[in-house]
Amino acid sequence: MAWGSWERATEAGFPMINDAQAPGTSLVPRPVVARLGRRPPLDRRLLLMLMAGALVVVGLVVAWLGQRATALPLPRPGIEWSLSPASNTVTIRLVPGAGRSGRQVVAESRLAVSEEGSRHPRRTSPHGGTVRIPVPPGTRTRLVVSVKGPRPFRRALTVTVPPRLRVVVSRPDSGGLRIRASSALRHRPSGPLCGTNAISFPTAAEVAVARSPVRCRARLRLTARNGERAVVPLTIPALPEVPLYNTASPAGQAIYITVEAGSTPSPQLLNIMRRTHVPVTAFLSQQAAQRNLLYWRAFTGAGGTIGDYAVSAPDLTRLTLSQAATQWGQARRALGRWFGQAPPIGRPPSGAINRTVRAAAYQGGLKTLVGWSDVVTRNRIHTWNSKGLKPGEIVLLHWARDLGHQLNTLLAAIKARHLHPKPLTPASFAGVTPQMHSPASG
Repeated sequence: MAWGSWERATEAGFPMINDAQAPGTSLVPRPVVARLGRRPPLDRRLLLMLMAGALVVVGLVVAWLGQRATALPLPRPGIEWSLSPASNTVTIRLVPGAGRSGRQVVAESRLAVSEEGSRHPRRTSPHGGTVRIPVPPGTRTRLVVSVKGPRPFRRALTVTVPPRLRVVVSRPDSGGLRIRASSALRHRPSGPLCGTNAISFPTAAEVAVARSPVRCRARLRLTARNGERAVVPLTIPALPEVPLYNTASPAGQAIYITVEAGSTPSPQLLNIMRRTHVPVTAFLSQQAAQRNLLYWRAFTGAGGTIGDYAVSAPDLTRLTLSQAATQWGQARRALGRWFGQAPPIGRPPSGAINRTVRAAAYQGGLKTLVGWSDVVTRNRIHTWNSKGLKPGEIVLLHWARDLGHQLNTLLAAIKARHLHPKPLTPASFAGVTPQMHSPASG
């Protein structure tokens, strides 16, 4: 190529070919390389401009959302209320509305409640809170609730309060007190009044408070099914106590023979009674009688009298009033079925007695409790004053194998002192002062 034509080629943009170019270097023109391979890298200034534009757009969106949130109305708080019939009080409180700002609205609000037409509202603290306002029982009360603050409003509530619980009738009966209320009651379990007076619910609106051996003054708390409450002051008289006699009437030189019956029949006792026609009173437990009904029917046929010795002859002083009354009453009814007459007299097993035992005897239907003044062993008679038998004394014989010998010893002493054995009945104690304790209990 001529020199002139090489210069023109260079001016036209073609590269010069250098014979000394490094090996492996492409001789293809640069535009050809661009068309055949990778794109050239983005310009840094363009990238920075794009990022700045994105930040501006994000800022505008955040500002728009903030303005939109500011424009939304604050949530209005709600009102909750409840009635307590026990105290006849209405409780009203503010509750937050929906959203995060609900609690803040309540904190900046003030609650006032008043009866409609009243000029004296009941207020809480200025930061939300709760109002408690008394309402009369048995009425419909209209309350006006005013809320001041970021979201003020007024609301009216109509509250219907149940009528006051009242005692309609309170009357004594044989077992204690019967109380009738003005509405149905909740039968809540509760302990006895004064420690011993049991409480029961004969009907939906009645309460029965049982009497006990001691006089009781207490306050009975009643709750109606509608929640109303009442406190009833009570005075519960003590149960009557069956009197105890260790001696009986001495009229006619009378003396009284008793035996505490055992589990094994005594033919000797029965033979002596038939031969001498001497009246003997046997205090008989239900269990002992049931084991030998034929023998005891023969005993009554021979002139014997049967008294109540409880169901199983336990220590009645260790039982509750109810348990002791069951011992007396159940045995008395059973003896009445078997022998034709329920016994009116009884003896505390082993002579153990207290006020509960005497009150339980009353509940069991007994009229008289019988102790003793003299005791017979095999060959000796032990009198209460060690001066020999006297009219009116009650003699105790023990149920043992030598029971026949005990009776013969006693009959000899009775004959020597010109005394007359008589059966024990409630009439035997006319004019006699009762005792508080039996000889066995001091």
